[in-house]
Amino acid sequence: MRVLITGARGMLGSRLTEVAAARGHRVVAYNQPEMQLEEPEGAAALVRAAHPDVLVHAAGMTDVDGCETDAERALLVNGTASGALAEAAADLGARCLYVSTDYVFAGRKEEPYVEDDPTEPRTVYGRSKLLGEEETRRHGAAVVRLSWSFGPDGKNFVATIAGKLRAGEQLSVVDDQRGAPTYTRDSAEAIVDLAEAETDGVYHCCNAGATTWFGFARAIAEAMGLPADRIAPCASDQFPRPAQRPKSSLLGGARLAALRGREMPPWEDALRRYLEEEGWLSP
Repeated sequence: MRVLITGARGMLGSRLTEVAAARGHRVVAYNQPEMQLEEPEGAAALVRAAHPDVLVHAAGMTDVDGCETDAERALLVNGTASGALAEAAADLGARCLYVSTDYVFAGRKEEPYVEDDPTEPRTVYGRSKLLGEEETRRHGAAVVRLSWSFGPDGKNFVATIAGKLRAGEQLSVVDDQRGAPTYTRDSAEAIVDLAEAETDGVYHCCNAGATTWFGFARAIAEAMGLPADRIAPCASDQFPRPAQRPKSSLLGGARLAALRGREMPPWEDALRRYLEEEGWLSP
């Protein structure tokens, strides 16, 4: 297939590019400044010029707090522009897969959210991504929702905590938000599987299991052989942020597992692979 990937130099996009190319697909990679999502018509023209078989739209405005202070731009980039790209792909007879987020949910459910649960975003970021889902699905796109992503080529929780632990810092990490950490290498494999399966609909994609940010941080310390007691639990209200974080971001992945014939690897396994890859487990 000829696969067009947006956000190709980002944390997820870099892995998508690697996976698609490794499987023998012809990859066309776009990122800023080549593709400006603030200019939807120009971005759509690039899709038409590339003439892909599949568009994997992984680009977007991902600064959750920044979206709160620039709602107009967030809705344009994550919503309107996404619809324009999906429409361009549909006009070419190409399939589109839109990367979305757990933030489309309110975060109040005890059990994992399934794909058909009612959406109720509580932040500008969540609303903008939900708009992107709606706009792309109008043109036949599939949607894949991710949560708590970490991986090479981008700022992420694991690298931040690992760096602070190596520096000997004492940390306080929130223990009242629950989710499933997701390694971009694993999610990229799953997304390319979806692209190859020629499917539509909505899928949840995250590594198996669940933890809190505090539990995640302690697991990082333990994997690195550093004292986990350097990390203390705290409540979210001790670290107020412009955007409200969901209390529960757990996404049920049964639909994706049924399509692929296997579940995603446990997040603990994914964490160790990432730490090894980045050299954090070196003596």
